[in-house]
Amino acid sequence: MIKVNRHEKPEILTNHADDWRDAYLRAIAESEADKANADKKKAKKAAEGKYAHPEVGEQLKAVFHGKCAFCEAQTMHVSYPHIEHFRPKQKFPELCFEWDNLLLACGVCNSAAFKGTKFPDAAENGPFVNPVDENPDEFFKFVIDPITRTANVEPLNPRGSTTEIELGLNRSDLVKHRSKVVMNIFWLAFAASKGDSDCKEELIKNCQPEYEYAAFARSIADRFGIAWKT
Repeated sequence: MIKVNRHEKPEILTNHADDWRDAYLRAIAESEADKANADKKKAKKAAEGKYAHPEVGEQLKAVFHGKCAFCEAQTMHVSYPHIEHFRPKQKFPELCFEWDNLLLACGVCNSAAFKGTKFPDAAENGPFVNPVDENPDEFFKFVIDPITRTANVEPLNPRGSTTEIELGLNRSDLVKHRSKVVMNIFWLAFAASKGDSDCKEELIKNCQPEYEYAAFARSIADRFGIAWKT
């Protein structure tokens, strides 16, 4: 997870978010008042789904470089990314169309098995770390275990721990793929530290926000004393 700078709000939300919110809240109220009415359920679903407008999706892909905001996996080549509500729309319907509440996530991080509709409060060591509003480096270390050669997210505090556990940032399938990528980055850094300029250039590329697991690449570069900021 890396700090992400949010781009300007899409024009479609500037022009329509307030109207969409009001229509959605009305649809929720009408559906709740007549739960057996299938047409009202459909109307609620239609009102809710407007947040997934293509313009919103394209802007989020640009903001997050097509990567999951949480695990930093680049998944667009194998699946459709999710428009994720940081504060779940089921619990915070008034924020369904708020630009500041929208992130890009992979289908696993955003699944019911992990983030889903969860939003722990302070008493539960929440909320989750938001990479747009906060610097993840204050909540996690990104390290390679020298024995297992696995790339792991190590929490630094209770909120980091809640985020790591609930979002599955060290789930086995993710760690398996991530470790292969990160170990290659490690060897780039090792060679760069020995004076290989080509490896140094490649290492610095991997530290940039558009690359998978940039948080790990930056941590490795720092470990070897290699400046990576461009």
